[in-house]
Amino acid sequence: MSGDVGYAQRYFCSGGRSIFTWENFCKINNPYLIDAHFHLNYLKDIKKSIELALEASVKSGIVAGVWNNDTLEHLALKDNNSIESLIFLKKDLQQLNTLKNNEFICFLAHGLHPMSVHEKWLNADGSCHNENIQSDIQKFKEILYKNINYIWAIGETGFDLSKDILQSEKCKNLNKQDIIFLQNIAFEICVQAAVQYNLPLIMHLRGSWSLCLNKIKWAKSKGVKKIMVHCFSGPAEDMKTLARMSIYCSFGGVPTWERAVKNRNAFLQCDPNFLMLETDSPDLPPELPDQPKLEKNEPKYLKNIAEILAIYANSDLDYFIKNSNKNILNFLGVFGR
Repeated sequence: MSGDVGYAQRYFCSGGRSIFTWENFCKINNPYLIDAHFHLNYLKDIKKSIELALEASVKSGIVAGVWNNDTLEHLALKDNNSIESLIFLKKDLQQLNTLKNNEFICFLAHGLHPMSVHEKWLNADGSCHNENIQSDIQKFKEILYKNINYIWAIGETGFDLSKDILQSEKCKNLNKQDIIFLQNIAFEICVQAAVQYNLPLIMHLRGSWSLCLNKIKWAKSKGVKKIMVHCFSGPAEDMKTLARMSIYCSFGGVPTWERAVKNRNAFLQCDPNFLMLETDSPDLPPELPDQPKLEKNEPKYLKNIAEILAIYANSDLDYFIKNSNKNILNFLGVFGR
């Protein structure tokens, strides 16, 4: 996507045809920022957070899907219009034509998060709760089918072998392969959904990087066209491999941390054509110069993250922001799949 009006009319096909125009997105491409990944329903005060985001020129974001109940909470926000400035974008020309500058545009995602799998699908003794597995998978599919015109991406989904999982009460008697097997059920369901509906896939990857890389390759082999690794935590040396596979990598507060040298190196090695900026709010807040440590993250801090990372990248700030926005919109397929 370039600044050229040649992108003015592209067609998106999924649940009907809609026309998207470059002109309607100019207002969120410059000078506004788009958050590649945040958790709307986990924000302490959603209305206040959105107001502060708009004041900080953060105009839009991809709303992460953690589990079925989270997607339903986001859809309820859409339906009750309790926050006037919060807009869940539908793949519909008429809505695009009515967007206003004081509205925060949400691109909704729907996923099965690996950190929720053991909580939802294991009994207290670590055995599988098969009824819950079957019920949650069916519900996941029903929500997606009924709301496909509002769902722009599948995820987040993936694999997590962090201490938070391995040392949890339900997993204490399981080995890593047992946990991977369980998380893989959710992952494969999400991959199938992404392929069936031609939607991009948002991946959460924390653990053995060789496993993570193999799962990315597997998803691509199954027909997933676009993949984003959110809050990237892999090694810098694999950035060229990921770029050759056209894998988007999103970075947030972590590379702003003074001690996060490895993650900052990965950020610096990321191909600009696949680089995105996120907050992962309310998690992983940035380290801000000459300010006390932040306890919680907010979408408004995306501007601070962009300013800090642009300096590390030796990049013009406006170009840096526009490049991230361009990549996010391309990932979502706003101007065609």
